Amino acid sequence: MDVNGLRARMTSSVRARFDETWRRAFYPDVESVLPSLGSPSRFEAGHARQLEKCGVAAKASGPGTWTSVPFTVLEEKDGSLRQRFILWTLDGNRAAEAAGYEASVPLAHVSRYFGAIHEECGTTRDFRTGFYAIEIPKAVRHLFRFTADDGSWWELNRLPMGHACAPELMHTLAAVSAGHPDFVLPELVEDSVVVHVWIDNIRYAGAKQDVLAATRRLDQTAADCSLTWKEADSRTASRRYEFIGVDWRHGVSQVSPSSKLRKKLVSTRHELSSSSLSAGEIETLGGRLLHASAIAGVFPGSFWFALKFMRRITNSLNRGTRMPAERVSLSPCIRSSLQTWIDAVMKPRVVPKKIPTPSITAFVDASKKGWGGVLVDSRTAEVTILGALWSVEDSRLHINVLEAMAFERVVKSIPDTFAGGRIDVVVDNTTVQGVARKGFSLRDSNLNNSVVSGLARVRALNCALSVRWVRSEGNPADLPSRVPLSSLTPGSVASVTQAVMDFFTGGGVDGR
Repeated sequence: MDVNGLRARMTSSVRARFDETWRRAFYPDVESVLPSLGSPSRFEAGHARQLEKCGVAAKASGPGTWTSVPFTVLEEKDGSLRQRFILWTLDGNRAAEAAGYEASVPLAHVSRYFGAIHEECGTTRDFRTGFYAIEIPKAVRHLFRFTADDGSWWELNRLPMGHACAPELMHTLAAVSAGHPDFVLPELVEDSVVVHVWIDNIRYAGAKQDVLAATRRLDQTAADCSLTWKEADSRTASRRYEFIGVDWRHGVSQVSPSSKLRKKLVSTRHELSSSSLSAGEIETLGGRLLHASAIAGVFPGSFWFALKFMRRITNSLNRGTRMPAERVSLSPCIRSSLQTWIDAVMKPRVVPKKIPTPSITAFVDASKKGWGGVLVDSRTAEVTILGALWSVEDSRLHINVLEAMAFERVVKSIPDTFAGGRIDVVVDNTTVQGVARKGFSLRDSNLNNSVVSGLARVRALNCALSVRWVRSEGNPADLPSRVPLSSLTPGSVASVTQAVMDFFTGGGVDGR
């Protein structure tokens, strides 16, 4: 990879950040971190020789300034298993952290990429060698030495996946090669297509002729900067392909888990017929289900007990009180819940088009006295005030739970006439805001169930949803949450209406 050629395409701010990250990766302050104590290596010498054969590593005369930890992980690729080499540059990562390095890789939630499904088609590119396309400067390769089980020493000459700076360097170079508007000079921006980059994966989406033209320019950049793509990459604009673990189907605006993810979930579903799984398998299943749920639009909070169970197992692994291979018994209830969850995420999801303005804005608030809501019809500017007092039993609940119950009541009060539109919910409670965005909460089942119930109403209306935060003093629903509706005076109603006007004119808006 011609790093300098790509660097010349960067904006000044991107180039400055890239250069800083490059220095953190390859020219650290070696005196800032004491070398870690070494330990006998179990990395097979045969693997090291294979790395040498591939041009990734070379024999070294002995230990370098620091020692890194080599290992391999087993992964599935194209229907078969393979080993992936990772060099964990423990001391190099500590030096980067000591220098104040914090990764800046703009990877968004998977749903943020869904808008491109409404384009005519798309195409993808994936770097053939990924991180190994970036060469380590010869003068600093002694910082990337490791030992094998026969005592031999080796040094890496390509960027290792285990370095803290590696993802940012790779993502930046991939985004530059793709002509991403946030990374390249204005004259090099690919503005005729939607450009998405995920570390070393690239996706273009748009009209067929625009996608094909952008792809030709990308291939020309690859030729100019010595980039190579995987042979399996799409060479034409396609209505169906896979990217970031998602099966994209343009034309019908559908997304679903990728074939690899589906295969793994189906395999696990069959294994659930037994009475146990290993702790490691449970942890892996949890991650896959959360990702698949985000794709399929399934609320994880609908499977609260299964989610709570998997979190408990994961926490025990993190604490070291349980080993990954240890078998964990599954109750019939947990097995059934996990099987139902897997079935739910397998269904394709139709992605609605993004509606630029809300059809209705719903303000939500709760106090220890009651709940309040204010609905504002964007079409008619009609304001509807909602609210009621809590029962004595409910009033004893935690305020976060009461806020969640208020969210449920207000959202369920939205009439069916707003179906297919966009709902903007405004709350002054960050816990409810976060749970509504994630689709679950493990802190409290009552809080979780109330928010999920409200989200289900939004789904039944086939509405897009946004949840924003406002300061309590700027929330129009504050007053009806404290005063019974029957006790609201004309002056009180006028103050609620004024609070609504202040919000929309900027007086109460917060950017969260």
